[in-house]
Amino acid sequence: MEIAELLVRSRELLDSALEQLGGAGDAAARVTPQQDWGTTLEQRLREVREGVVLAISDPIHARSEYSGAEKLISGLIEDGKQVQVLMSARYVDDYGLESLLNNRALGDRIRVAEAEFHNTMVIDRRVAVLWTRVEGRPRAYFASDYTLMGAIYQFVTQTWATALPLRDYVALRGREFDSLAVEVLRLLNDGLTDEVAARRLSVSTRTYRRCIADLMVRLNVSTRFQLGSRAAELGLLKDPPSAR
Repeated sequence: MEIAELLVRSRELLDSALEQLGGAGDAAARVTPQQDWGTTLEQRLREVREGVVLAISDPIHARSEYSGAEKLISGLIEDGKQVQVLMSARYVDDYGLESLLNNRALGDRIRVAEAEFHNTMVIDRRVAVLWTRVEGRPRAYFASDYTLMGAIYQFVTQTWATALPLRDYVALRGREFDSLAVEVLRLLNDGLTDEVAARRLSVSTRTYRRCIADLMVRLNVSTRFQLGSRAAELGLLKDPPSAR
């Protein structure tokens, strides 16, 4: 399954789980996050025995409220716990999280996805915490039902598996992709032959293939299929604002 399809399917699974939360009875509890939501998350992190998957896309409070959680996650890693951290590209860009790379152990556990998703934390595969906004108001869910847990866990782990390591995301974001490189990626994504794509760009087939080879090196991939997938992850295939 291609990455884009996987992300769509994962989001469908989670949205389906959220729909069930409203009538799940004892399997889930819905609460309204207060200003001390960061403290609530820290308390949950202290309950981790085996591992945690944490996905942050759109915090409902300021990032400073999560500073304690970052320290606790680092502590879990030091204790040998299984830790996976997923962040949306928008979250990384808005808060300038390059500093997290200074903590090598934590930085290596973080991956970045272009997709938007619900803020989620899964602890020991036995309880999940989801927090988001519903009609502009902060809302949180605590779920432990086996079926719900399966959908939620599958969403965050599949999305994490297809996301870009934070170190690579930061490095690639700092590289300039000129208009020719972006157009080559788009034509490649359209499935055109090298000859047709080269004519579209008014360059030789050799030049077109050289551009592809250069992009494969820059994006650290070994096949054209991987090149297209990585370009999509980085948002390089999006139409420019003027074309929307």
